[in-house]
Amino acid sequence: MKIEVRLGKLRLQPRKAVGVATVMGLACAMVTATLARPALADTVTANQGWRIAQQYTGVWTSPPAQLTGGGTVDAPLLGNGDIGIAVGGSIDNQTMYVGKNDFFSSSSHAIKPLGRIVVKAPGLSGSSYHVVQDIAHGEVDGSYTLGGQTLTTSSWVDANGGLAVTSFKLTGGSAQSIGVTLQNGSGGTPTVTTTGNDLDADVVADTGTGSDPHARMAARIIGQTQSVSGNTVSMTLQPGGTATLVTGIVSSVDSSSWQSGADALVQNLTQTDVGNHNTSHRAWWQSYWSQSFVEIPDKAVEKSWYGSLYLLACISRPGKSAPGLWGNWITGAMNWNGDYHTNYNYEAPFYAALSTNHIAQMDAYDQPVLDWQSAGQALATSNGYSGVLYPVGLSPQGTSADTALHNQKSNAANLASDMVMRFEYTGDASYATKVYPWLKQVGLFWQSYLTWDSANNRYVITNDAPHEDQSYPQTNSGLSLGLVHLLLQGLIDMSTALNQDATTRATWQNIVSHLSALPTMTLNGQTILRETEVGSDFYNDGNDLDSQAIYPGGLVGLDSAPTLLTTAQNTIGALTNAWHGGNAPATFYAAAARVGYNPSTILTNLHNEATSQSYANMAVHHNGGGVENINVTTSGLDEMLLQSFQNDVRFFPDWPTNTNAKFGDLLAYGDFLVSSSLYNNSVQYARVVSQRGGSFTFTNPWSGSVEVYRNGTDTGTVSGSKITLATSAGDTLELAPAGTPFATIQTQLAQPLQTGTGTTTSSFSSGFESTDPAPLVDTVDASGGGVASVTGLCCGLTGPESSVRTGETSHAGSGALMYSGSGQGGSTVHAYMEIYDLGASPLAIGTGKTLSYWIYPQSSATSSWLTSGSVNSSCTAVDMVFTDGSTLRDSGAVDQNGRSIHPAQQCGHLTLDAWNHVTVNLGTSNANKQISRVLVGYDNPNSTGGYRGYVDDLSIG
Repeated sequence: MKIEVRLGKLRLQPRKAVGVATVMGLACAMVTATLARPALADTVTANQGWRIAQQYTGVWTSPPAQLTGGGTVDAPLLGNGDIGIAVGGSIDNQTMYVGKNDFFSSSSHAIKPLGRIVVKAPGLSGSSYHVVQDIAHGEVDGSYTLGGQTLTTSSWVDANGGLAVTSFKLTGGSAQSIGVTLQNGSGGTPTVTTTGNDLDADVVADTGTGSDPHARMAARIIGQTQSVSGNTVSMTLQPGGTATLVTGIVSSVDSSSWQSGADALVQNLTQTDVGNHNTSHRAWWQSYWSQSFVEIPDKAVEKSWYGSLYLLACISRPGKSAPGLWGNWITGAMNWNGDYHTNYNYEAPFYAALSTNHIAQMDAYDQPVLDWQSAGQALATSNGYSGVLYPVGLSPQGTSADTALHNQKSNAANLASDMVMRFEYTGDASYATKVYPWLKQVGLFWQSYLTWDSANNRYVITNDAPHEDQSYPQTNSGLSLGLVHLLLQGLIDMSTALNQDATTRATWQNIVSHLSALPTMTLNGQTILRETEVGSDFYNDGNDLDSQAIYPGGLVGLDSAPTLLTTAQNTIGALTNAWHGGNAPATFYAAAARVGYNPSTILTNLHNEATSQSYANMAVHHNGGGVENINVTTSGLDEMLLQSFQNDVRFFPDWPTNTNAKFGDLLAYGDFLVSSSLYNNSVQYARVVSQRGGSFTFTNPWSGSVEVYRNGTDTGTVSGSKITLATSAGDTLELAPAGTPFATIQTQLAQPLQTGTGTTTSSFSSGFESTDPAPLVDTVDASGGGVASVTGLCCGLTGPESSVRTGETSHAGSGALMYSGSGQGGSTVHAYMEIYDLGASPLAIGTGKTLSYWIYPQSSATSSWLTSGSVNSSCTAVDMVFTDGSTLRDSGAVDQNGRSIHPAQQCGHLTLDAWNHVTVNLGTSNANKQISRVLVGYDNPNSTGGYRGYVDDLSIG
């Protein structure tokens, strides 16, 4: 038996830096204090994206355990694309680990932790632990209960600047002393001073000598009297009291005035100012979620898609330093220095920004690559080559953690892939102008390095190992063939757009036309892609090098020759260990979808990634894998729903039959925003927004002619298996089967994902578990009752809630639907919240169906937000809207005790802080009606104050 340990992309153990490059090129530009808000998408996509994002949270009932191992942490995570915070520990000693993308040591070329903020409430030692990572709002909320006393916290890193905030609220019991200690990155005592009301902690990366970054954390408490001793600021919080900790964080990379800059962020803040910051912070996140959406039946995979985009926004933002291997959650000495690993790791998380229409999250990517150009030219020259040659490990501002080549020539071409793909997706000429000179240097290397094989009329890549440190010869690595093809085609397209280098363009075209074919081999009677033509052949070791010519290389797709396509599919099938390998998932799922591999198999493995391979913070983790795994579900799922890389847009190109799906404003090559819906195995519509103009080519998803609406005007039909339509910048095309009315398309666009097949169903049930139908989140049913004189219960909430909670209170299983709100008085006080839309498959009542559910209305004894003695929470009932527009509550229907099921009539008749079983014979008053929507309603005229509770085990049948 031959056993090989190959370090290729398997980062089995940290390597010592082989060499250190001097700082070269321009230093990172100083960034402004305010980060740009994402552009708001169209209203339809904005509403859908925001609706779905609010459904997903991460929940912890015990403190995280994977915190300082040098890799992916399992903690609740916060970030603003610059500063990252991982929250660890119980409330009697809770540590917020502070990292920052720019905190790279210039001496060790490793990223270092910036500091720690430690919150200690010793009187609550032994309290319960319930922490929620709210991805929709970019916040982490904690609840810690001991006896009859609860401390709640809400933490966020301001999306628009260098401010970290934690608010506190204490209910019940007696006063609590709370201390906040500022520490350096290793947990030691920093240099501390006071400026006015601030406690200032100055920290350094590594030794703090040379150009090692410095930073200040300036902290103060608002709302309570504080005292400062050493590196700790303390307060005493009385029951019913609130306080807010604000910490300004500025590094010397941000500004030469980093100390005063941090002070200025917090010195004069009032609670009103903090509230305004939070409003702007939440607006940034809502805009972010409004950029695109996907909606599919597998809610675990759907959650992973949104969770991955949350992590992307946390680690990368325009104007900030790029994240390394572990993002900005830097808790100690990070594996592989936390550097910019150039043989796929650095590139992969940024791919996620492309099809998801979050291009701004790519802006930080280029600078470390461009800064190394002079060093790359020197390295190429010293090895006898032209152009640029890049090593495996870069670090910021023209430095490197590892200047060794490890027998690889492909690193610069790998780095080029993000730039080329960004241009192909967006067609942005101004961006091309920025990166084109560097890409030409990469092209120059390959122009001089490729060998001409005159006997076979082709260009050959020699001595380029697909895995690190493989011995030569290694000829025609499939990975490199794909990357070089992608690079040169990108140079051709950019030079054409910029009207430059026509002569060189012809050279590039000649190479592309004569580049060696992908090497193949026979395995188990099937032809598969081989890693190299000479050298490495096939290894099923958790890597996916055989498939990277497909993605990101782009050499194979559904428009490729049938034989090549079959070979690529066979290759995916042979790489059985790549689905959950240490290095493969970041690119393997997208590759599998691009060649039409069995979509059910892809989805099944994506489900495993989202569950068994993910932490509660929604970070996919594998041995050796960090933020690269942000691309697992995002690009994997997107390529199943929409493909465009062969300049042929395909809707649902690799999607399972009998599985509905819907997406909005995914980005396609050519800068087209595409929305579509698949229902009952048929594409309902396609909406195409042309952002730059140009020809839009698509594979016709319908067997017949296509109705084309241009900017709302019917322009008639077109036909053919592949159709090209001319567009101008700003055009919106709506496409549907011939004869489809425009109004129908608009209705379908605005609908949530439809379930079923369009026929009436016989029963419905939900225990609000992950395997049950996912309810809508905090959705007011405007036509089914709406909201009157009800606001949010607490904590900055602006309206009533209705959403699943896991691990809190449930009748069975772990999940239940939580409802809450606060009455504001007046003759009409109600909130009718839609939880299920059955409109696509209305539920026929007939004469014998029964509504059954369990309800747990809370009192002040189980919820600190409720008033003692209030029975508001019991004024709640499950309600229905029928297809004729009538409602259950007004139908005369009664519960098993003969009492009206109208929520207002349930007031005071449900036992508080206990599970009440409610049943309703639906046939008595509503025989032969059909249920269109299921609601949970609160109705209590003239009421004031909060209400809260849970509904579980709902069934209609």
